[in-house]
Amino acid sequence: MRRSIRIAAAALALFASSLAHAQTPEQQAEWDKVVEAAKKEGTVTLYSGQLGVPYHPEIARLFTEKYGIGVEILEGRASEILERIRTEQTTNRVVGDFSHSGGFSSYSMEKQGFYQPHGWLPNAEKLKEGFETDGTRVPIYLQPYGILVNSNLVPENERPRSWKDLLDPKWKGKILADDFRALGGGGLFFDVTYRTFGREYHDELKKQDIVFSRQIRENPLRVARGEYLIYIPLSLPDIVMTKGLPIAPVSPEEGLMYVVYDVAVFNDAQHPNASKLLVNFFLEDEAQAVYARSGRGTTIKGGDKDFPAEAGYLDNMKLLDKSDVERTQEMLQLATEIYGR
Repeated sequence: MRRSIRIAAAALALFASSLAHAQTPEQQAEWDKVVEAAKKEGTVTLYSGQLGVPYHPEIARLFTEKYGIGVEILEGRASEILERIRTEQTTNRVVGDFSHSGGFSSYSMEKQGFYQPHGWLPNAEKLKEGFETDGTRVPIYLQPYGILVNSNLVPENERPRSWKDLLDPKWKGKILADDFRALGGGGLFFDVTYRTFGREYHDELKKQDIVFSRQIRENPLRVARGEYLIYIPLSLPDIVMTKGLPIAPVSPEEGLMYVVYDVAVFNDAQHPNASKLLVNFFLEDEAQAVYARSGRGTTIKGGDKDFPAEAGYLDNMKLLDKSDVERTQEMLQLATEIYGR
């Protein structure tokens, strides 16, 4: 009898949940107006803080094929794109419609009032627990970071297994890194390791004569050529794009640092309906599959079925931490203090 009651209660809860998420006729009617207006706008301009990634054009192509709406894409380093957006928003000369950013950049733009609420989205109900939209920013994927080594020159039994192993004197002068003093993977690495291991960790890491480079697409190739033995932090999905090279990823035992990327619509967007439609499209199964195939963690339920074999780091992935976005500027200043300008 009790078992029957529990089953009935669970079924009732599931039914109530489905009702809470079910779209109303009024919502559908309003959404139909958004789609119609978006097609009349005919285009949308996307600003991204990621450089050279292939999935922007792929998702844009899928969106255009489905709705007949063109997508213009402008990419740059996070700090450069953030400054451009700040200039456009403060001078009322808005060109960008749509934001694709992660971590501090996305948080900062929302706090400065550069985004507008997206309203009701049909696909918002597909988001996993812990990745809900806040009404403005919509999380679309998770990007984990680890360590890259030259697989020919660094035998498996000698590879660093921990973030602390980077302090071993044998790596002195052999580590290439994204710039710890700037937004991006380097800033993420500094933030997470500083808060996890303390200042002492970076005082010791500085003695390793690390070389900074902001050429994030070129850096893994430099390790492959043997110019350096290690690169930190590696955006692990990049492994999917470097098949055949003598490089290997390492997932440190403490876990992977990571960034959650969001999309949002800018205030005073010239194409607000096309932008809103694109926000919703980023949560479509075909768009999320693009991220899964690229080795990134997805944010919708059931979105992990398309992970490639090379993305084994996503199996039972252990996460360390993400940036404390409220302290990002403080962390960048500390990194500059420790490592110099």
